[in-house]
Amino acid sequence: MKKIFSILIFTLCLLYCIVRPRQIALATAGGLALWYHSVLPTLLPFSILSGIMVRSGIYDSLSERIYPLFSKIYPVRAPLIYPLIAGFLFGFPLGSKICADLYDTGKITAKEAEVISCISNNFGPAFLYNYMVLSLNGGFLSGWMLLLICYLPPLLLGRFVLFSVQHQLSEKRPQKMPASRSAISLKIIDDGIMNGFSTMIKLAGYIMLFAIAADFLKQFPIKNDLILCLCTGLLEITNGIHLTSGAALPFHVKYLIDIFIVSFGGISGLFQTASMLRQLSFSLRHYACFKLACAILATGFLELVCRLYAI
Repeated sequence: MKKIFSILIFTLCLLYCIVRPRQIALATAGGLALWYHSVLPTLLPFSILSGIMVRSGIYDSLSERIYPLFSKIYPVRAPLIYPLIAGFLFGFPLGSKICADLYDTGKITAKEAEVISCISNNFGPAFLYNYMVLSLNGGFLSGWMLLLICYLPPLLLGRFVLFSVQHQLSEKRPQKMPASRSAISLKIIDDGIMNGFSTMIKLAGYIMLFAIAADFLKQFPIKNDLILCLCTGLLEITNGIHLTSGAALPFHVKYLIDIFIVSFGGISGLFQTASMLRQLSFSLRHYACFKLACAILATGFLELVCRLYAI
């Protein structure tokens, strides 16, 4: 049944590409423009530098130094500190990308990579303000409150998940031998650059495909703006945010929709994360359930704020 459903979906998409070539070209151009102007310049430098740091060992000494203090705030091993912080600061999907690099070098286990990817795969502060808030022409939330609503749910749920799987995180993988000092400045930098560009090309492909899928969804006769915005945002968040900004909905409802889809990350985000962690025995179902729980919790927090401020 699952195979038949997949064949049906891809057949419909193929027919749509044949019947509406101009529409497909516009959707593809829009997706690639988003990647080129927003994703590539924002994430590529961090992706390259993170890859070099992980493989060179600079990362190890830094994390060991801050571990005694950080472990009192969040109970994770030293190698997990960097992907946890970077995922929140630099934005999706660098959290899972760094976890994949750490797993590849033997510094963390597959279970640790899966759990930390769930917690750290969030959209960065720059995206939340420059794309989501500005698309709504401002908002009633201060910057710190917006970040708190978006970032508190994964941190809270993450603590619970870390506690529940603590016995599975005690295992440590043997680390691979580092490259010789003469090769570090050349081989590791080259590998970091190639790995960074490879990641960006994958993201471009997924953004393009889901931009087409979001355009295909708009062709359905859905008259309810709330349902259309939610469905589009759950498929691909940038199209969902753009559609929500122009919808005839109350302002606080638009904010609730955007917080929900940003916290979930969209189906496109699920596929991108699975691509980053493809070498692990990664459970996409567990990841999707975690992000859905975060989205529900963040929306509940925002609704509580709306009621407190009588919005």
